[in-house]
Amino acid sequence: MSVLRSRQTPWLLCGLFLTAILAACASAPESVVQPVQSPNDDKAYRLLTLDNEMQVLLVSDPETPKAAASLDVHVGSGDNPEGRGGLAHFLEHMLFLGTDKYPDAAEYEEFITEHGGNRNAYTSFEHTNYFFDINAPYLPEALDRFAQFFIAPRFDAEYVDREKNAVEAEYQMGLKSDGRRGLDVLQEIMNPGHPFSQFSVGSLESLADRPGSSIRDELLSFYDKYYSANQMRLVVLGAESLDELQSLVAPMFSQVPNKSYELSGIDEPLFNPEQLPMMVQIQPQATQRQLQLLFPIADYRADYHAKPLSYLGNLVGHEGEGSLLSRLKDEGLVESLAAGSGLGWRGGALFSVTVTLTEKGVAEHDRIAQMLFAYMEMLRAEGPKEWLYDEQSRLAELSFRFQEDSSPMGYVSRLATGMHDYRPGDVLQGPYIMDDYQAEMLAGLMESIVPGNAVVILEDADVSTDRRSRHYDTPYSVQSPTAEQLAIWQNPVAEDAFSLPAPNQFIAEDVSLVKLEKDYVAAPVRVLEEGRKTIWFAQDDEFRLPRGVTYINFRSPLVGENARQSASAVLYTAMLKDRVNEFTYPALLAGLNFSVYKHAQGISLRIGGYDDKQSELLDAMLKVMANPDFDGQRYDNIRKDMIRSLENSVAKRPSSQALDDLREALLYGEWGEQPVIHALRDMQLEDVVAYARAFWQSASAEALIYGNYSRDEVAGLSQRLDMLLAQSSVDTVPQLRVLKMDAGESVLYPVDIKHDDAVLAWYLQGGGNSWEDRAATALTAQIMKSGFFQQLRTEQQLGYIASAFAWPQLDVPGLVMLVQSPVADSAALADAMDTFMRGVEASLDEAQFQRHKKALINEVTRPHKNIWERAEFYWQSIAKKQYAFDGRETLAEAIEGLSLEQWQAYYNTVFIEQRRSLQVAAPGKNGLLPAGSQRRVESAQTLKAGHASYLIE
Repeated sequence: MSVLRSRQTPWLLCGLFLTAILAACASAPESVVQPVQSPNDDKAYRLLTLDNEMQVLLVSDPETPKAAASLDVHVGSGDNPEGRGGLAHFLEHMLFLGTDKYPDAAEYEEFITEHGGNRNAYTSFEHTNYFFDINAPYLPEALDRFAQFFIAPRFDAEYVDREKNAVEAEYQMGLKSDGRRGLDVLQEIMNPGHPFSQFSVGSLESLADRPGSSIRDELLSFYDKYYSANQMRLVVLGAESLDELQSLVAPMFSQVPNKSYELSGIDEPLFNPEQLPMMVQIQPQATQRQLQLLFPIADYRADYHAKPLSYLGNLVGHEGEGSLLSRLKDEGLVESLAAGSGLGWRGGALFSVTVTLTEKGVAEHDRIAQMLFAYMEMLRAEGPKEWLYDEQSRLAELSFRFQEDSSPMGYVSRLATGMHDYRPGDVLQGPYIMDDYQAEMLAGLMESIVPGNAVVILEDADVSTDRRSRHYDTPYSVQSPTAEQLAIWQNPVAEDAFSLPAPNQFIAEDVSLVKLEKDYVAAPVRVLEEGRKTIWFAQDDEFRLPRGVTYINFRSPLVGENARQSASAVLYTAMLKDRVNEFTYPALLAGLNFSVYKHAQGISLRIGGYDDKQSELLDAMLKVMANPDFDGQRYDNIRKDMIRSLENSVAKRPSSQALDDLREALLYGEWGEQPVIHALRDMQLEDVVAYARAFWQSASAEALIYGNYSRDEVAGLSQRLDMLLAQSSVDTVPQLRVLKMDAGESVLYPVDIKHDDAVLAWYLQGGGNSWEDRAATALTAQIMKSGFFQQLRTEQQLGYIASAFAWPQLDVPGLVMLVQSPVADSAALADAMDTFMRGVEASLDEAQFQRHKKALINEVTRPHKNIWERAEFYWQSIAKKQYAFDGRETLAEAIEGLSLEQWQAYYNTVFIEQRRSLQVAAPGKNGLLPAGSQRRVESAQTLKAGHASYLIE
């Protein structure tokens, strides 16, 4: 781990740096625009165009604990030179690895991490987006490092050679991803003259040096051509005033060269006219069944005031009564449907309709296409409806009017991308504007959704294929639909098969704020506790929006005792959601959200959003829960779909599978896929109904009402809960338990993951479950994070995924080191992790330790950004019985109390000398597991059986 050489205090350094920047002179911006902002947004904005033609949006938020910045370059994988697949993506990787001003490849990552931040980037077909956040006082120094990416990157030859391995690892990691495999087929069947047909990710083959052409030279050429200030959009959010931000940002980013690169339109069609209609069949890795219908359409991005794709996507993707999905479900053909804009480019786009299929739906996929085209005929016959458009417009306006804060880093990243598409004054409201009803435009769009313009893609394990895609070796076939298929697609259905959505009864009308009570307190209060009911209540006095939440936790002893109980609860909640879907979908569109799901001790129901009309949604949900009336055919389809989803876990990213296995090994009441699948296979509808009755006979309820409510809501909720809960005495619910490892205990848990990559998830449990243990373990993860990535990922190139992070389970402290590697076996990964850990303590000095402490304390005590974060904190505190709601402050105090010497002693004792170690290892293609004297277990249940555990109060 390299060390920052400056010994000045961070606050002094920041102040000196900012003073120097404010004193610098820069050319005056060419223009200044004040974007339209939400009435609920109290940040200040200024949009500048610098003298190098870079557009910059400044965001001043004096209260923000985190500053953030994002720069979006209007270049992506669609701009890769012919035969150099992945070059744009490779360039994105390289910009992180040293600049002329900051040549150390680790310096940027270390600085961001040590000052409480995160950084990342992504490459899409048209964009490359770089972003970071950091504790607000350190924005000037972070921005200086960030700006150098676009002024003077080094492209050090040593790291060019190394980082190709990271791109290769990312490519290898996706070989079993059906999303990437499907995209590989789509790119192969596209018009080869379209730039999007090129390989996107990159590999050692596509990025290899070639006679007369080194990849480094091509990187430099690509950078020099496309990375031009006039094609960049920058967003900077900080606690400084707008004037201070402008004085900081303008001198830095005015140095970015303007090469006057101009985007050109793409004249080539994505599919040549003679290719359409097209029928494609793909064999997936997972047991998924999917039908996708793609339609080339015009590029409507400049028509964002009209948003024709939003209008059509809302109708085709509607899930209420009379919808396409409703009819397809009635016939037992599909499980879900999504519709809307897909791929877009300068000159066109794809409208996409995607359905997940039942077994019957696979056999009758032509019937599904017929139903879609018949639905479109109905829409064309009805014609565009201004009242439907106005309804969507009202919902969009409400969303913008009551917009809430989100993650600063995610916010600036989205804004930077959107700045390419929206006029300067609209960069904030652009995604929400829908105020230009154009019937002719809508009608023209509908004319494109016809059989003759369709690419129909069927994914199923049993389809016939005769080709394999080049990069992901995906079996597929492509042909024109037969005359018989076309006849089916074009055959009309009954006139009354579909109908337009009814007016949405859930759109909020009363958006007034309730008065705060005279005896208002700033945290939930237990206002009712009787029989099987406990209700907490709190008004929101900070965010003051016409929104709120009602969370209900139904606890029962009949959930986690065995895999069959777990399967029954999950299946029951899935049936509930399906049963109310037609009714609740309009509520979802209107900004009312609900979820019902199984958890470790029971079933939770959550409702949130605008408080107006919330009671109607809650009444409907509780009524169905009290008197389930389930359809046998829907039950069978949902059960089979659930089994298929569990079987598809083998197609998840191997590192994610390893973490799932680790979680199962640590938490009692968690069951792996196979026991749940076994329970589901012979489960009948009557079994689930009987389980539901038994569950409600044993259930008790704890609820939270928080937001824009008066206390009158408590009595109403209490009466509603009486519909479900028995009147007998409360049943005892077993306590939650977490595996408790002994000092010096070392366990190896080999898992079977079907992938060539090796994976090691090495879990190290804290020394106990006190606040001091939690603090020391979390601080250890903070200290390790940056160096672990730099050493195992950047320097050793062991794999694309290489991370170390805190991983508490039900607050029991622990940390995880995780690597997925295409080049090393899990034994070598264990050696590399151990070597790294043994060097951490010696590489840390007092200044770094204090920076890490401050970064972690700031993260722990970060103010909640919105009402949903606050509600989640209250709800989790109630579940943990932390009724003082001071868990964050208590943890921060424990972190603050740690000295370097105390932490060093804890680290050496707990994480080196007397480790509580559990290694979940997948051997990969090399077949080697970590060596040593650790005890080997063959299953999570074997490990937990008879083992000591933490009892969670």
